[in-house]
Amino acid sequence: MIKIFCLAVFSLAVFSARADATNLSIGFATADFKAAKAAGFDYAEARIREFMKLSDADFKTFVAATRSNGLPLTTAYWFLPTNLKVVGPDVKMDAVTNYFEKALDRCQTLGIKIIVWGSGPARQVPDGFAREHAFDQLVTLGKFLAPEAAKRGITVVAEPLRTAECNFINTATEGLRWVEAVNHPNFQLLVDIFHMTEEHEDMGIIVKAGSRIAHVHFANPKGRVLPLNAEEFDYAPFLGALKKIGYHGTMTIETAAVNLASDGSKALQFVRTAYAQAGNQN
Repeated sequence: MIKIFCLAVFSLAVFSARADATNLSIGFATADFKAAKAAGFDYAEARIREFMKLSDADFKTFVAATRSNGLPLTTAYWFLPTNLKVVGPDVKMDAVTNYFEKALDRCQTLGIKIIVWGSGPARQVPDGFAREHAFDQLVTLGKFLAPEAAKRGITVVAEPLRTAECNFINTATEGLRWVEAVNHPNFQLLVDIFHMTEEHEDMGIIVKAGSRIAHVHFANPKGRVLPLNAEEFDYAPFLGALKKIGYHGTMTIETAAVNLASDGSKALQFVRTAYAQAGNQN
């Protein structure tokens, strides 16, 4: 009887771990959607700046090609072109809002549900410009963007970037302040293990942010490469904090150029397993 009970408990634990791993939707940030599909990813994270350059006719061709591939484009990044400034004295509001609306329309057509707002060069604060004024500009744009995104079934997530890439909104703590100031359900927070590690940020901010976190970027912070095993980096604090808040949304692996054919499926399996194990530790 005891053996049966123990076996039942063990089986339940294994099932729960598998359920946790299964409920996490894992994608890859790439323009090679076929390779991402072949590696087994749940979705691809597309590059907005790239398909925004296309003519209407070429965009239709792009849409048809992505649909024929069969891999969902659930999320998207590379939001703003570097020359479209959103903070500072030279912001052209009409140009920015027109770009926002066109990008949202194209993302909706592609079935994209989450837009990552990183775009460090676009939000770089010019020397001598008041940072609180820059923050107010971002909040104003967030308040415009969020309801427009909601109309199209899209959520925009603020992405904090390390100081090597931008001089503003560098930590999840600062990103959370931006999200809370916009205060709209379709404007939420992204957490990225690479940027948080680079900024030496306490992973406890993930717990504080809680349900404000709507998307995750993941990689091996040592070189921003594919995560392949538990020995290469201590992933437990990051994944454990996500599991503590009950996160089961989208997680995109975002790395430098890689060979998905050889290592993509291995990375995917490792992340699923590591996330399930982080849950077992809590």
